[in-house]
Amino acid sequence: MENPSVHWNQFDRYYYQKRLVFHMGWNEIDLDHYLIESAPFGGLIALLRDDQKIINIKNIKTNKNCIFIYTCSGKLISELDYGDKQRVKAFGWTLDEKLIIVYDDCEIVVFDIFGEKIKTKCITSRDSTVHLVYKAKVWNNGVVILTKKNRLFIVENLSQPRFEEYSVPENLGIVSDLEILQPKFSLTGHTEVFVSNLAKNLFIIDNDQTLEIEFQEMITHLKVSPTGRLLAYYTETGNLHVISTDFRSHFLEFQMNSKIKPKQIAWCSSDTVLLNFEKKNTLLMVAPSQSFLKYEYDEPLYLMTEEDGIRILTNSCCEFLSKVPEVVVNIFGIGSTSFSSLLYDASQSYEKESSKGDEVIRSKMDQLPKAITDCITASSWVFRRDLQKKLLNAAAIGKSYLDNFVHDIFADMCKDLRVLNEVRGWEIGMPLTYRQFEKIGIDLLIERLINRKHHYVALKICEYLRIRKDRVLVRWACQKVKSEKETDEQILKSIISKLGKEENVSFACIASVAYSESKNDLAIKLLDYEKSASEQVPLLINMKNPGLALVKAIECANPDLIYLVLLYLLNNEDINENSLFQILSNKDMAINLLIKYCKYKKKDLLYKLYSQLKRDPKVVGLLKITESLSDKINLEMKLKIRNESLIAFGVSKNNFLKKITEDNIKLVKLQQDYQQRLELVFIGLSINQTTAKLLELDLEKEAKKMKKTFKIPNDRYWWIKLRALAKKHRWKKLYTWAKNEKSPIGYDPFVEICIKNRVGNEALNYIPLVKDPYNQVKFYLRLNKFEQAADIAIKEKNQNLLQHVKSLAPKNLNIPSHI
Repeated sequence: MENPSVHWNQFDRYYYQKRLVFHMGWNEIDLDHYLIESAPFGGLIALLRDDQKIINIKNIKTNKNCIFIYTCSGKLISELDYGDKQRVKAFGWTLDEKLIIVYDDCEIVVFDIFGEKIKTKCITSRDSTVHLVYKAKVWNNGVVILTKKNRLFIVENLSQPRFEEYSVPENLGIVSDLEILQPKFSLTGHTEVFVSNLAKNLFIIDNDQTLEIEFQEMITHLKVSPTGRLLAYYTETGNLHVISTDFRSHFLEFQMNSKIKPKQIAWCSSDTVLLNFEKKNTLLMVAPSQSFLKYEYDEPLYLMTEEDGIRILTNSCCEFLSKVPEVVVNIFGIGSTSFSSLLYDASQSYEKESSKGDEVIRSKMDQLPKAITDCITASSWVFRRDLQKKLLNAAAIGKSYLDNFVHDIFADMCKDLRVLNEVRGWEIGMPLTYRQFEKIGIDLLIERLINRKHHYVALKICEYLRIRKDRVLVRWACQKVKSEKETDEQILKSIISKLGKEENVSFACIASVAYSESKNDLAIKLLDYEKSASEQVPLLINMKNPGLALVKAIECANPDLIYLVLLYLLNNEDINENSLFQILSNKDMAINLLIKYCKYKKKDLLYKLYSQLKRDPKVVGLLKITESLSDKINLEMKLKIRNESLIAFGVSKNNFLKKITEDNIKLVKLQQDYQQRLELVFIGLSINQTTAKLLELDLEKEAKKMKKTFKIPNDRYWWIKLRALAKKHRWKKLYTWAKNEKSPIGYDPFVEICIKNRVGNEALNYIPLVKDPYNQVKFYLRLNKFEQAADIAIKEKNQNLLQHVKSLAPKNLNIPSHI
């Protein structure tokens, strides 16, 4: 087996290797006829026919409005129809391989790799002006657009598509190139835009200010390195420069002395700059030391910068150019004496069953751990499986000599390489390096495989690495649901057979896709397998199946979910009250929660709810009474509400509440009549107060009507009349009434009320009518009628009472001391 170093090129102080990754599987593709964009990290390739070139349509795919999506191995994934109304001004990829297209009217559309629209955003200013794109650039998840009227718009994150407009200098002029410095690399944390113009100026524009730099030559190409620290630019006279993006340092000036403009400039990692000259299909790599390396091709090529190298795409193949790591040079470099190289050679001796390898290893045991680590690290860089195996075998032999070596490093590398070798195959076509794999992580790799519909490979990787596989299974099931080749029953059976026993699988997500595909029955059947009611219920509501949603919510006894369904039922105009009551039938938990809600928010529904569901309506009646007491409603509405409460009390057979409600309604109606006739306020008074007011107005006939209507007890009526007549000082009428009718309350109250109103002479009329002699004496004494009090005491032959009167009487009165 040949030494890998035979394919290395020494360049500057380092070695570089350009290795063949794939022979392209596409047919009759001429890259010279296409605009090309590739997703980073060994991602997909998008080809758009270049409408600026005259071409022979026999030699290319002729679908004018399509972007062709290929893997790096040239396998066609899809033909994405981007529409025929607009012209594509720019396109590019997100990290998870979503295609972003910028149209000439500033519309931005995000597609999946099979052409389904995911998101649309249109850039318009506050005056709703539609702008035409002059130049645009797409990066990761952002877009920068320069319009033909020199307005600059930035969308930093399409997941939250808010755009900013940067101020553009008036002297911007005609733009020759545009490049961006991503927010993560910028000192301000915002996107910086580098714009060069034909007037030999370079503008650095951010959200706050613009910096203008004058050059002696016009800049034709701008390119920021993957780390964001360096900026390469190419001038009209053929000079290549590399400076820092803060413009404080100048690292390279390489003079080509040629006016031939390169088709592309690109970075190989952040180490060297490559120039792609279309005219001669020549690739020139330039180092900071101004040394250069030339690669000749006999076909067009396209460059795709990666974190650790650069992909070179031609009509026939895909190559990867990168710097050879030091650990690899130490092992495979000609004449290398590093112990890692000796360990590798020793492992070869082991295969030949030679003892020489053992002697070599034991000779430098102190260097063995580093040599083992170097072999493991080197295995991650090489693509050839045979070399990986040999390097790992060398590491395995080396670690067998050590007791305390961390074996997880070796085991993890074996697992990672097995995963990488799988995705590097032609069928998947993802030439992912180990460094790139570390950068994106296993989650994004799995996401890419799922997006490409390699569900089986993604599943096997999850099982192999012992990570959660539910995401893969769910996405596979969602794709399965969209199948038109199988019946719903077949799809359900297939999904349940594979997912039925799995934990953490969201059947609600799958059901949602089924519903979006108008497979409602399948969606409901899938939801039966969903373990989380919080996932089931909202989807069933969205599917307009509130009845089943309510059943599921009740089954889990979750009040929040039940309320979610109830609120949907109450606020949905398509669901009438009959449908509501039918859905609620025999669902006590839901009914009780609805009653609780209606007490505060939907009181008008309570009576109907109780009536239809045959619940005790007493609560409704009481709530109606409370509602009728509000100052915010008029009298007619109060009566209407109280009549409703009367019906409720009747249904509940609560005679007491029914009677007092009837009396209240009668009272209000009478008060309304009195108020209209007498033009005095009666509304709001009680029965006693109303009767008293009538007596005060000398409307005794009406007062007696009140007494009869509301069955006011006779003694209470006397109290009311007594106070009413006294209030109006109708003492004569009061005395006539007391004399002509027998008082059921006695005559003590008459005396008291006269004394209270300071009409003692009137009180004297009633004292003889008081039955209790002691009270008679007490009243006389209060009126200073000592002689009359003494007469009562003598008459009653009460010596003590007489002595009490004498003690209070003035001394000039002749009050006997003895009876």
